[in-house]
Amino acid sequence: MNYKLIAFVSSLFVLSACSQTSFSTMQYYQFSQPITAMKRSSDETQAQLRVNTVQLRGSLNNRGIAMVLDNNRINAANYHLWNESPDLMLTASAHQTLYTKLENWMVIKGLPVITDIDQQTYYELEYELHHFNGDQNGNANIAGLWRLYYTTPESGRQLKAINYFNEITPLDEDGYEGLVMTLESTWLEINQEVGAELSKLTL
Repeated sequence: MNYKLIAFVSSLFVLSACSQTSFSTMQYYQFSQPITAMKRSSDETQAQLRVNTVQLRGSLNNRGIAMVLDNNRINAANYHLWNESPDLMLTASAHQTLYTKLENWMVIKGLPVITDIDQQTYYELEYELHHFNGDQNGNANIAGLWRLYYTTPESGRQLKAINYFNEITPLDEDGYEGLVMTLESTWLEINQEVGAELSKLTL
């Protein structure tokens, strides 16, 4: 009886210790892209761009930061977590980068219902990410595609372009902090390139 009691108490102690250790070692990360104070009105812009919520495949949209172990396995970290769901974080970052890059555009998030006929002609940007992770070779990888649509009251929604990308970037620093920093800088570069492509459009 005493042995069973000791074993039971010991197991509770181990579980308690594990719980405290897990809680104390959990780390949260997010992109630290600074926000610049800017303003613009529809009268000052030539086109409207609606940035849809970024889509991530499978477990990539989990809070646990993803690492590719080999070609067929992806591991989501238990104690290194995104501070918010990646789709919302990536969308906010893309919106801010494109808003800054495209000075002649009214860049907004999402697809709101607008009854004003003058604002029913717009471009729409859609991201689909297949990779948003680190790998065992010390790289950050963001890969996927973006689609550009153009909508008018007369012709409806038209697909204008599809562009695939695959950016593999060596980490700026070791560890998860370095991975987060490199994923952020890579996502910034991708959106700056998208902005450069959109700025070539004849409005």
